[in-house]
Amino acid sequence: MQHFSCETVADVAVPGLATGRLTVLAVHGVADATTGAALAAALAAPGPAQLVVDLTGLYRLEPAGAEALHRFAEESAAEGRPLRVTGCTAQAAAVLARTGAARERDGRTGPELYPTVAEALAAVMSAAAAAPEPPSGPSFVRTDAVGMRHRLLAQTLVARAQGLLMERYGLPGPDAAGALLRTVARRHGMPAVRLAGALARTEAPRPGEPWFPGRGHPAEPAVGFLPPPDGRTLPLSVFLDALRDTGCAIARTHMGDVQLLDPNDNTLWLESHRGFPAEFAHFFAVVDGTGTPCGHAVRKSERVVVDDVARAPDFDEPSRAVALAAHSRSVQCTPIPGPAGRALGVFSTHHAQPGHDFTGAQFAALDRVAREAGAWLDWHRTTTVLDALEDLHGSAQES
Repeated sequence: MQHFSCETVADVAVPGLATGRLTVLAVHGVADATTGAALAAALAAPGPAQLVVDLTGLYRLEPAGAEALHRFAEESAAEGRPLRVTGCTAQAAAVLARTGAARERDGRTGPELYPTVAEALAAVMSAAAAAPEPPSGPSFVRTDAVGMRHRLLAQTLVARAQGLLMERYGLPGPDAAGALLRTVARRHGMPAVRLAGALARTEAPRPGEPWFPGRGHPAEPAVGFLPPPDGRTLPLSVFLDALRDTGCAIARTHMGDVQLLDPNDNTLWLESHRGFPAEFAHFFAVVDGTGTPCGHAVRKSERVVVDDVARAPDFDEPSRAVALAAHSRSVQCTPIPGPAGRALGVFSTHHAQPGHDFTGAQFAALDRVAREAGAWLDWHRTTTVLDALEDLHGSAQES
């Protein structure tokens, strides 16, 4: 029998969905006549949940496997549960199209195709957030949807990284792969999900060879708000705290935060903050590009200054209410520039009174700090992250 496996990488309750539950499956190997029944069983196993099926790890899809996907999509659509499929190769997409052509002519529903898990989750969460509020229970607002989508994506990335480590290096199971991932990430001062995302996005190394042969190791760029480099790896969290405190010192305030852009789903992560209650940190832990001045600043790659949080159109109403409750009445958001002009994130300072005036010198200082932060973060991405991947490669080969 051909190699085939299907693992559940996320299974959560989601208010607003037809059955209130979402399951994300990752399929690996080959789906053909010998494994089509196993695929059908895997799709049915979660029961009455909405499914997102990631085919990134599928080497080949044959008509029998495509038929299993189409049959399940038709049955689940009749129950208000569209099947969303992601990560199709060109070969898999062509087989799905050929297999589904006759079904579509008969008016039968096939799977919805998305390039990435992030885009499929965005569609799921948008549908959940737009659903009518049930007679009992709180509404599922956009921020809930964004936060849950982000958590699901993080789980999916880690599970995909575990699968890649098992397949490439023969690690005995997901526990061993996950432990290695966390250990290496900790050695290089980064969250495991960041290393997992880098592993999933980077082309696999050739067997028996270094992962990045001949790459240079550029010197760490000078950053005015940090002590001189001493040869040790500076944890990302320490750097971001220093950036936050420097922004607050320039703006003469005790309230500030730093958010980084996640390239997997274009959300902003709240990475460092001070001067805010727990409710603020929880609400703004993950935001998208709408409804907040920080999101607008990143999307436009230019600073946004809000004179009065209570009146500014930059906030949607839930975000405005949380900001006001935290005594934020005016705010400036300065994007952190990255390569090709795309922002890597944003740092913001807040004041307790509306109409705070900044001087030209303060804005110039904030811009200088943003440029230094952007250069360091890009160096971190192209140096520290690649060092971590090489370490992961070597450690996995020795396991």
